[in-house]
Amino acid sequence: MKSSEIISSTKKCEHCGNWTNGELAFCSHCGEILDKVYREERAELEREQSEQSPMMRKFTLDKAKDSRFWSLVEKLVQSGQMVLVALITLITLFLAILPA
Repeated sequence: MKSSEIISSTKKCEHCGNWTNGELAFCSHCGEILDKVYREERAELEREQSEQSPMMRKFTLDKAKDSRFWSLVEKLVQSGQMVLVALITLITLFLAILPA
């Protein structure tokens, strides 16, 4: 292996400062994402997803972190959301299969 190949295939992590394989997406030492452009695109995607309509977001309760009761209520509502989406999907699939 040439020395230029070794130099080009290693990359210094921006987070921990250790040298790691530059072809990897994550640092082998600290686990952080190596590619800055990818991190920026991912942050933008997360911002777009957080701006979605309330119907598309998962139901969460702030109280659920403190109480088992509210945690159970949160899980029940989330399960209901999942069942509703599954029913809508099945109905749509059934209507798509029906002959026109």
